Amino acid sequence: MKYPMIAGALLAVSLTGCVAVSGVHDDVDAVAANTDLAIRVCGGENNVKEVTDDGYKCKTDE
Repeated sequence: MKYPMIAGALLAVSLTGCVAVSGVHDDVDAVAANTDLAIRVCGGENNVKEVTDDGYKCKTDE
């Protein structure tokens, strides 16, 4: 009788993880996350060329 309860608990935990991850795909959340990452990777906001929901580009010395 304990096995169905354990299986149900594991299913609930696994679905909770999916719901939390699916919220990250929102365009606004993606741009915000990419902006934070771009500022760190590019070395400051003055070095960021472009940020989109797909990624970012750093300014280069041209």
